[in-house]
Amino acid sequence: MAQVLSAQESSEFRALLITAINLNVEIVTAFGSITGEVVQTGSVIKIPLNYVVLKQAEKDFVYIPLASIHSVIIINKDGELS
Repeated sequence: MAQVLSAQESSEFRALLITAINLNVEIVTAFGSITGEVVQTGSVIKIPLNYVVLKQAEKDFVYIPLASIHSVIIINKDGELS
């Protein structure tokens, strides 16, 4: 059964990800983990508020619904976890 986040949990992930703009993060979902740089909303295209966008390569972007996120790990510049 899929995990359903409350509105508060989704807004907490959103707040954390806003502080991580331009930083590398690992996002864990039921489907696996995704690593990339958090892209600011609207810098590429208009992004719905309930999604986060990670840039994995120069032209490779992944759109992740906040409701599917299990955890967020912020990765420091030297590869250490925050």
